[in-house]
Amino acid sequence: MKKAAPVLMIQDVWSRWTKASRAAADAGTRLALPRVHALPLLSGEATIRHEVAALEDEGFEPRHLVRSMEDPAWAHDRPARPDNLKAWRTGDGFAVSLFHPWESMLRTKWPAWLASPLFEGKLGDAVRIDWNGRFRASVFGANRSYFYEEHTIWVTLQAAPTGATFLTLEPIKHIDLRTRIY
Repeated sequence: MKKAAPVLMIQDVWSRWTKASRAAADAGTRLALPRVHALPLLSGEATIRHEVAALEDEGFEPRHLVRSMEDPAWAHDRPARPDNLKAWRTGDGFAVSLFHPWESMLRTKWPAWLASPLFEGKLGDAVRIDWNGRFRASVFGANRSYFYEEHTIWVTLQAAPTGATFLTLEPIKHIDLRTRIY
C-alpha cells in the first residue's frame, strides 16, 4: 500500500474592523475570536489553506473557507485581503515567506526587511505568525478613513492531518509582528 504524502497546511485567522467598533461593544466580540480553529473539512489535497475571517460588517461571525493553496478562486474571493504569505514544499520540509501587505495603503510600521524564507521547517513542525496593521481605506485619498486588520497564521507540514490538527499544534517558532495600530 502506498504511503500518503505529507500535507502542507496554512490556517489564517483574521479580523477586519473600523473605528466604529474599535473600542465599542463589538470590540469584545472581536477580541474573543479564537486564534486557532478546527478544520471544517479535509480536502484530500497535497496543500490545504483554511481561512477564518471575522469581519465587522458581518458581526464578527467567523467565515470558514478551505481549499487547496493553489486554487485560483483565492484571488477572486471577497472581501479583498492581503495575500502576503507564501508557503511551499522544499524536499522533505517546507518554507514560509511573509511580504509587505498592501504597501500603498499600510499606515503602521512594518519591519523594513524580512528574510525570505522567514522560516524553514520539517515534517511535524509548525510556525505561528502574528501581524496587524492600520490601512487607509482609499489609495488616492478620496476616502480618508482607516480600517484595521489582525492576522494569526499557522503553517505546518503533517503526515496524517485531522480536523483537530491545528488545535493540537505547538509552534517551534512564534513570529510576532504585531504593532501599535491605534
